[in-house]
Amino acid sequence: MRIIFCLMFCSFFASASFGHHSFAATFGNDVITVEGVVEEYRFSNPHVIIYFNVIGEDGIKTRWMTEGQAATTMRRRGWKKDSIVEGDYIRVTGNSSRNGSPMVSTDNLEFIDPSNGNVIGVPGGEVDNKEVATLAPLQMTDGRPNVTGAWRRIASGRPDDPSGAPLNAAGKALQDVFDPIIDPQVQCEPPGLVRQAAATPHPVRLTQYDDRVVIAYEEYGSVRTVYFDDASTDVNVSEGLTALGESKARYEGQKLIIETTNLLANLTGTNGNALSDQTTTVETYYRNQDDKGMSSLSMDMVITDPGHLSESWVLSWTKFYLDDYEFIAVDCLPPLSH
Repeated sequence: MRIIFCLMFCSFFASASFGHHSFAATFGNDVITVEGVVEEYRFSNPHVIIYFNVIGEDGIKTRWMTEGQAATTMRRRGWKKDSIVEGDYIRVTGNSSRNGSPMVSTDNLEFIDPSNGNVIGVPGGEVDNKEVATLAPLQMTDGRPNVTGAWRRIASGRPDDPSGAPLNAAGKALQDVFDPIIDPQVQCEPPGLVRQAAATPHPVRLTQYDDRVVIAYEEYGSVRTVYFDDASTDVNVSEGLTALGESKARYEGQKLIIETTNLLANLTGTNGNALSDQTTTVETYYRNQDDKGMSSLSMDMVITDPGHLSESWVLSWTKFYLDDYEFIAVDCLPPLSH
């Protein structure tokens, strides 16, 4: 089995914390290189996963798993569903697993000629041609603000830093002992509302109806159906505390307002910053003036949590309209056990 420890950090995916959990939850600091034959390639969110077989010096075959960034991110770098196929011989360089299981992060991946060890190519190709934002009317025909459509960040980076929470003493005590390995998203549990709606760098899709608005998220695959204040109370009956809570919507001028209660305690992102089950949120969605052929949607979320925050906390993002944008399916897989 070819496993080579690197002396330098290979950084193609090294800072991959934009996925559903921090890579520090699964991978340690040792950087290794592993070669083998692809058995399965999963081009999906929240992370691209490849299973490949490695033959050791003793002739024993071991099934390895390599985990990369979200397929949404990799598609923008030219990766596709067929970029890697069963039978490809690959060389993967990345961080080894924390628990000693046969896993490596996908910091760098190359196609190799197994007869001589030469690099013969890398995944990727034509970059996603839907990167350019397009126009969408600012208002619907009835005068309501037009927030319908798929919206995606064009610039790299996250929304307002979700690690900067104004924590009180209770929140700081939890943050002081936070370890990424305890993040429930490592085991593919549903994310909380703040993490899903405010901290995601990935696309969202909104669809407006007379009595409700439906919000779908590409990163975790969550879907919210939020009814308006004047909708039948039968569809707004509380189901107790849930990850996404109980939400109601209303229009105020050219803004869509969504207020949410009954939220389970949950982390706000890969950096921790746990919120308590006393959390309530107010989301405000509003369109910006079209500029240079680009239509954008902004969202401000005011987060109130007397349990873990010393004051209200505001997270914001702006995303751009993309016509006919296709979501990538979510197929979350937990890390391999030792």
